[in-house]
Amino acid sequence: MSFRRPVARQMPPVFSVRDAYANDMTRGQLRNPALQHPFRGVRAAPGVEIRLLERCAAFAASSPRVQVFSHVTAALLHGMPLPERFDNAPLHVMSPASARSTKASGTVGHSATFNSLEVVAVRGIPVTTVERTWCDLAAILGFADLVAAGDSLLWHENPATTIERLRDAVARYPSQRGRRRMRAALNSLSDHSRSRPESLLRLAVVASSLPDPVPNYPVFLPLSGKRIEIDLAFPDYKVGLEYQGDHHRTDRRQWRSDVRRGNDAVDENWSMIYVTGDDLGNFDDVIARTERRLRARGWNGKRAVSPKQR
Repeated sequence: MSFRRPVARQMPPVFSVRDAYANDMTRGQLRNPALQHPFRGVRAAPGVEIRLLERCAAFAASSPRVQVFSHVTAALLHGMPLPERFDNAPLHVMSPASARSTKASGTVGHSATFNSLEVVAVRGIPVTTVERTWCDLAAILGFADLVAAGDSLLWHENPATTIERLRDAVARYPSQRGRRRMRAALNSLSDHSRSRPESLLRLAVVASSLPDPVPNYPVFLPLSGKRIEIDLAFPDYKVGLEYQGDHHRTDRRQWRSDVRRGNDAVDENWSMIYVTGDDLGNFDDVIARTERRLRARGWNGKRAVSPKQR
């Protein structure tokens, strides 16, 4: 892309038309066909990967109205795991209830009641808090995906919030949309699910006729002298389920560690079941295999909540 007149050096890769004019760009420059048009009032340099943060910053700069990013957009900015179909979703923008929601192309507008305590800044971008965001997601996500998003906020090694704060947000949530699903999900959250697939797997097992598993169960292996955590465990029967994501396959060191770790567990009489991405969305085979392993180790088929359940 070339211009007869140089572009101001301070212009970011993604910028609003308003900022462009403020930096002396001309209308002719902004009409250059090489520029990308993410949505009205925003331009991006050719070949630039327009990431979510840049899209939000450019939209915020292009709009003089008081608005915050919410729902799916806020969830992604907070690092909450969502289904892949939301990776390139339109920006979700929330306006005060007294104002009309945005109709801008490339956005989903919401008009809702919220206060300043429900807004935080993520790298300078105004977004709804993790608690308010999780509540808003109840109108968009299914039960399992909502639980997985909530689990990520409670992960005990690096919690973004607490179950008490989520309960308080649910109690104060001003909308009725998704409220029943929200309350059901709230009662199913765990602070011991390391990833979205682990959460989905746990929910599938809990919804089956199998005993309730213990998530991220710590185990000491005397023969190897190692301490490990099993994603989902049935300690009374020494049966464990492990989710193997793609990074376990592409990272050589991780793959070798996983194999060694699995062998060490088997040496201690643990029966290990490995789950992959192919199983997501339909855990029937995993449930059936787990039932066979449990029965082989003395489970009588009666459901019982483990006393060690977290």
